[in-house]
Amino acid sequence: MRGALNYIEIANKIFFIPGEKDGRYPFSNSLFIDDDIKVLIDTGMGHKLAAELAKEKKIDLVLISHGHEDHTACNYLFKDAKICCHKLDAPAVRSVAKLKELYGSPPGTELEKSLDSYLRDFFGLKDSRVDLEFENSHVFDLGSIKLNVIHTPGHSAGHCCFSVPSEHLVFLADIDLSTFGPWYGCMDSDVDRFITSIGNIKALDFEVAIPSHKPITYGRETINKKLDVYLNKIFEREKKLTDFLNKERTVPEIVLQAFIYQEFPEPKGIYEHFEKIMIEKHLERLVRKNLVTRTNRGFKLL
Repeated sequence: MRGALNYIEIANKIFFIPGEKDGRYPFSNSLFIDDDIKVLIDTGMGHKLAAELAKEKKIDLVLISHGHEDHTACNYLFKDAKICCHKLDAPAVRSVAKLKELYGSPPGTELEKSLDSYLRDFFGLKDSRVDLEFENSHVFDLGSIKLNVIHTPGHSAGHCCFSVPSEHLVFLADIDLSTFGPWYGCMDSDVDRFITSIGNIKALDFEVAIPSHKPITYGRETINKKLDVYLNKIFEREKKLTDFLNKERTVPEIVLQAFIYQEFPEPKGIYEHFEKIMIEKHLERLVRKNLVTRTNRGFKLL
């Protein structure tokens, strides 16, 4: 039933919890592991669902895949759990101000005020504890289940997936298999590292993949095909960009083309800002590859 807390068992003691609106942003899906140590991965399912979960289950560990608002918004409800996050994203979990900084909003600007209102008022986002900072390959021994950390930077510097090797299962977080494709609109995002992270996940040949904003995908071949389609969005964007750079273009001119978002949702100013960050990351990558050159006004294809 839509809007009700739903535990979908996908393996012994492992449950998929769909977020509100089927996990679409501004919500996200979660994973619950009901072992000797009870684990919840991400708290962005929605305040009502998270409050219900916090009452029903004694969560011991909350593992945060990365520090973005749609994955951390309900941390405050799990008062008795240890909050755990990769060390590179822990500062953004602890501080809304740090998250705004990573979103590239200069203090005191209208953009910063708009982003602050969006995060604090719309999301109800609060500063959060982080009790444990982990790194790549950390293993959480939960009893009968071992949960492995896979550091997959690109979306953010500390973005992580989580695997249960015994079940050939992975929680993909924001390697989310969406038709939109990869999102790298933070100052600590990295296109090249995102590409590498997707390749690393493919190489592990999982049979069950749980993305943060889409339904579960089953079967190694299907998962890898979806990862290929998802990855290819980066190169499709780059092709549009290089075609447009057949003559000198400024960054504002490029941003107006909306090569990434296609059209900007509300609040429009925030999404135009994210488009600009992502376009600049593509331009930096193309300059490094000697495919594009900087000009007096902007950029041009070599």
